[in-house]
Amino acid sequence: MAYLCTGVVLLLLFAAEEAFILQQWHQTLEAQQQRSALREEVLRLRRLVADIDSGFRGYALMRQSMFLAPMVAAEAELPQAMQRLSDLTVDMPSLQGGVQVLRRRLDELVDSKRRLTGQIDNGKQEEALAYIRTGNGVALAKTIANVFNDLDMKIEYEFKDADLSQDQKQTRTMWQLVMAQAGVMFVGVLVMQLLLVAFAEPQRQEI
Repeated sequence: MAYLCTGVVLLLLFAAEEAFILQQWHQTLEAQQQRSALREEVLRLRRLVADIDSGFRGYALMRQSMFLAPMVAAEAELPQAMQRLSDLTVDMPSLQGGVQVLRRRLDELVDSKRRLTGQIDNGKQEEALAYIRTGNGVALAKTIANVFNDLDMKIEYEFKDADLSQDQKQTRTMWQLVMAQAGVMFVGVLVMQLLLVAFAEPQRQEI
């Protein structure tokens, strides 16, 4: 009975170790997927910002409404993309600050481009062109680019432990399982030796 109980305990211990290691494996894969989703949303937001900037510049210089189409489409898509990014970082306090800063800067970008487009529509093209010539638009674009870059760095830092390649993860998990098995076997042998000593002692005393 003592041997049976010992075997059951060892099996349970080994199962618990394997479950823990496999849980780590799944957590790493989930972290990689989450990081990929964050990168995708950031890239999408970068593209939308580029569409807004290029569309406004084309309209300001050429006064042709065809340049407004990509800008209007990007402005319409921007809130949904921003919300998806916010949802992905809801459990990441280290990223939420950067996301909020980005939201404010993008709101500023959209507001400024709408205001300037309205000026052009009302015959105040020189005021809009002055905004471009003075470099105010370039300054805002650089600020937004810096916010994007800062957010990218924070994302990389948040998921720094998910940088192992697939082969490295498989190798690490395999060695963890081997070490777990070796540890359980060592404990099992040790317990069995102790049991043998414990059972042998009364027999020597009887003799």
